[in-house]
Amino acid sequence: MDFYRTNTNNRANNMGDALEFYIKDLFCSTMEVKDFNMKDREYSKYLSYLGNSNNPPDFIIRKAEAVEVKKIQNLSFGDIALNSSYPKDIIYNESTLINRGCRTCEDDIGGWTKKDMIYTIGNIIDDKLRLLWILDGSCYCADKEVYERLKNTIRDGVENINGVEFTETKELGKVKKVDPLGITDLRIRGMWSIKHPNKVFDYLIEDYDTSTEFQVYTLLLKEKYDILPQENKDELNDFINMGVLKIKEVEVKNPNNPAQFLEAILLDASL
Repeated sequence: MDFYRTNTNNRANNMGDALEFYIKDLFCSTMEVKDFNMKDREYSKYLSYLGNSNNPPDFIIRKAEAVEVKKIQNLSFGDIALNSSYPKDIIYNESTLINRGCRTCEDDIGGWTKKDMIYTIGNIIDDKLRLLWILDGSCYCADKEVYERLKNTIRDGVENINGVEFTETKELGKVKKVDPLGITDLRIRGMWSIKHPNKVFDYLIEDYDTSTEFQVYTLLLKEKYDILPQENKDELNDFINMGVLKIKEVEVKNPNNPAQFLEAILLDASL
């Protein structure tokens, strides 16, 4: 992480930005590119959209998934703040939470209607990335209807409060003229959070050792792993033969119904 902070002309001005550069390098195979202007050129070949905390997602892989990057500044496994954006297994083009640039980022290749979401969650200590999760959103988050139902219930409840003036907003709501003078407004904003994957999937990683220098877990549905190009699977097998990677078939609780389990693949690498 220190490389990204000291070689970006202040562009990676915090560890969250540095982690995002690192994750983009993982997906774009640009780890060996040291010049950051050249990195930008390479990113443009693989990524169709670059966002930020106010314009989600953090980036979109051309013709593929959307990616969110979350950073924790220690090796604790507390809840991860998602702010006003609820968890997503899939991001939809018609979502009001994305901007026009995101919505039209692939119009030159036919556009897009929905994209699978990938969450990358990194724990950093003293500028060192100690733990990284790369998560298929379908293993981690429920369908959007689950979150939208609660959001709409709260919004409807606010609208039905007698004696207040409700204003339409992209947030949960805004109540105007709360006090007798009519000079006070109340914004009602959702602040979502989600449990750290070390807690959600503790039944899969019982052998995790916090003293490990660098640990990476990648979890995805088996049906998605099965359709990976064979050349990618061959590369993974090379790492298995080197003894730095383990792959196993697992079952994860269905985010929409914990009474059911989904077939998944867990990739476990430690250095």
